[in-house]
Amino acid sequence: MEDNLRQRAKSKLLKVTMPSGEIICYNRSSETFLETLRKIGSEHFPDINLTVGGLPFFSKNIYPKFKDTMKEVCDGWYVVMVGGTEGRYIQLRSIAQQLGIDMIVELGEDFVTQKAKVNLKGRKRNNMLLVKFPNGKWTGGKNPINTLIETVVIIGPEKIKRKELLYKGKPIITPSNQFRGQVQVGQNLWLLVPGQTIDKYKMLRIIDAMMKLHLEIFHLHG
Repeated sequence: MEDNLRQRAKSKLLKVTMPSGEIICYNRSSETFLETLRKIGSEHFPDINLTVGGLPFFSKNIYPKFKDTMKEVCDGWYVVMVGGTEGRYIQLRSIAQQLGIDMIVELGEDFVTQKAKVNLKGRKRNNMLLVKFPNGKWTGGKNPINTLIETVVIIGPEKIKRKELLYKGKPIITPSNQFRGQVQVGQNLWLLVPGQTIDKYKMLRIIDAMMKLHLEIFHLHG
């Protein structure tokens, strides 16, 4: 009798049926949540009006106050993972409504689950960007976006702007927010932030070569 009372309640599960009919349902709600966001696509993230603690729900930077709860989704975008399964259910319902996506979001206990996919092609472990300056100073860490921003700030975004440097036909520094995903790095100075780490690496190589900075730039992955 006491054993029955001590039985643990079943964990709540998320189940999402996409407009195509594809069903996403893993044994962890966080995996279902992240995979659903990937299916929705990063091009829609800037249009989603959700905030956490006064900060946008989606970001290309790690917020210091949420550094332990932010997870990478795709294309350099991160999301704040708060609220548990019930919170993710509400968030996905809100996202579907805001974007006008006809997907069904369910919360329950007895759904048939699938194994989470491990996408080795699109996701690299230990994907890091490191930069060493001639004076011996290093920038780098687990977040390549922060490495890029810190390196550009040290070099001087206004100097890069004066050089009118381009990456894939776009100015690396613009006087206003002209492209999706740009980050402000000074007054009237906006940095182009490529989605993939390899592109951040290549862009820094261009800056280094054109400005003759003699940087040592490393793209580490495995």
